[in-house]
Amino acid sequence: MSVAKSELRRRIRSQRAALDSAALQHAEHALARQLRKIPLLHHARTIGLYWPMRGEISPWGLLQSPWAHRQQFFLPVLTGPYGRKLRFAPLARSATLVENRLGIPEPQVARRYWRSAVELDALILPLLAFDAQGQRLGMGGGFYDRSLAALRHRRRWRRPRLLGVAHGFQEVPELPREPWDVPLDGIVTEQGYRSFRL
Repeated sequence: MSVAKSELRRRIRSQRAALDSAALQHAEHALARQLRKIPLLHHARTIGLYWPMRGEISPWGLLQSPWAHRQQFFLPVLTGPYGRKLRFAPLARSATLVENRLGIPEPQVARRYWRSAVELDALILPLLAFDAQGQRLGMGGGFYDRSLAALRHRRRWRRPRLLGVAHGFQEVPELPREPWDVPLDGIVTEQGYRSFRL
């Protein structure tokens, strides 16, 4: 990891950590309004979410959208050798949540109900920084990059559509491109929505 990426991660983590609960709640409500305006999310039947941690903006407001009763939502679960890849388990009201080795809650459901990323219509994913070209800087573990690697070779049919979610202050002028990066289809912040490929 370059010094620039390391410093950027440190700076933005610090900014997120400084947000109090009122600021986070305000951001969540504003983000929910933005998410509900996106046609892709009106029509998607299967949507991957994430469990917000350490100041990440929460996507939970999407569960209260008028059309949410027609959709199925999923959360990532660690899988594969050494738990380095993600699959997605259905998020049901009755599901028990158990923390994984990173301290992130996962639904405890039978593996036969898990889905790979490409079986979802849309995936809302967290990020640490983003730029105006749709590049995303993650937390550094590479979980999403490994799990979405197949999308790098698809030019026409892409599934899932990838929507990065962040606070507006997480935008940076430009991020370096790496061969394993999977660009986003759109970015959603509490301030608005920007489409790159939809």
